[in-house]
Amino acid sequence: MSTAGTAGELGGRVAGGWIGGIIGSFIPPPGLGTLIGRAVGSRLGGMAGRAAATALQDHINSMKEAEDEAEETDRVEGTAAEDEACKDCAAKCQQAANDTKHALYHNKRDPNNPSGFHGYLNRMIEQMCGAERPRTPSWDRHVDELKGARRKLADAYEPFQADAGETPECDPSQFFSREERETINKIIGNGKGGATGWTPETIPFKGRNHADCQSLPAARESARMRDYLRIIRPQGGPSGPALTS
Repeated sequence: MSTAGTAGELGGRVAGGWIGGIIGSFIPPPGLGTLIGRAVGSRLGGMAGRAAATALQDHINSMKEAEDEAEETDRVEGTAAEDEACKDCAAKCQQAANDTKHALYHNKRDPNNPSGFHGYLNRMIEQMCGAERPRTPSWDRHVDELKGARRKLADAYEPFQADAGETPECDPSQFFSREERETINKIIGNGKGGATGWTPETIPFKGRNHADCQSLPAARESARMRDYLRIIRPQGGPSGPALTS
């Protein structure tokens, strides 16, 4: 017998005996009826108390089981929702990475991937190694085009940036090499203006015949960061110092 059943039976016996004694007192001879009433009432009360207590305990147990099942359902559904959110987040970050690399590397002259858009790095090295010098109409027009390419790059890279002390929505180290991250930050400056020599207004002029510019066609064809950096900062190769004007 359960603890609840035992307690219920004891309480039922006491209550049943008391009521039975009152009823039995009306049955002659005096005293004997009271004793019989108490005995019968105690027995019947104990049986009723035990049954009621057991039923109550069973009800409590079933409610607890239902509560546990509900909690487990909530946990499973919550985990499923988090997994789905993670999938959506991963897809969003991958798309942002693709858009960033398009804004950085795209070559509008590529016959296999034609587009009117020219990536920032291609515009940058063509500005450095072009025929037009600063303060000419063609140079100024290219500066405006570079500004548009820079805005496109900054917009695409936004999910990979965050204010100091905060975590970005997307982890840039999962999608970009160290050199790519450093180059992007020099161009857009984490929203702080960019580095001298990397922004549209500060790109230095070298000219077509400059030794650094002889590898321009190969860099444009490979679309590899290291090849671009050999033109932009040839002094130390890919690991050399940041370009300054």
